Amino acid sequence: MTHYTSDAPFQPKGDHNRRLSLGIDPDVFAAEAGITTEELRDYERTSPDHDYDPGVALKVTMALDRLEQSLPNLQNGRGETARQTNPTLDHDQHEPLTEAELVPGVLEGATIYGADNQEIGKVSHLHGAGPAAQVIVDVGGFLGIGAKPVAVGMASLDFMRDEAGRVHAVTLWTKRDLEQMPEHHHHH
Repeated sequence: MTHYTSDAPFQPKGDHNRRLSLGIDPDVFAAEAGITTEELRDYERTSPDHDYDPGVALKVTMALDRLEQSLPNLQNGRGETARQTNPTLDHDQHEPLTEAELVPGVLEGATIYGADNQEIGKVSHLHGAGPAAQVIVDVGGFLGIGAKPVAVGMASLDFMRDEAGRVHAVTLWTKRDLEQMPEHHHHH
């Protein structure tokens, strides 16, 4: 089996950033690429000067190329249709939050915008903090009454701050996706 290093056409860190810019959860992306989540994680963790599996690299790159054609990309401006739907929200101009800011005091109450750039929910609370946290999102209802709480992984949300300093998130989920998730029950 041939292994490639940093002078090869595939760049694990670059591909990792491409996947993050699409807002796709590792499990979902691995299935789309036809590899296991563990293969994806191993590939994305590879340092530029270390060997990696070219078969995995090729599958990752092909899946990224395919998805970037069909999904709004949060960082490279491919989300034109989303911005036309809600032109006041140009997320490309918003400052991403740092890992240290992914904590309840900063994120609770934040609005979440879906794939169509429409509001799909609000952050109720978090279980944990940082990239591994579970974010509990209130979906539906009116003025917080009758909303259904659902749990999503932090990796599926891109949190940022707008020009006025308001924290919000964008995701590829739609309101319908969230409404179809099982209701989150808080365990005491």
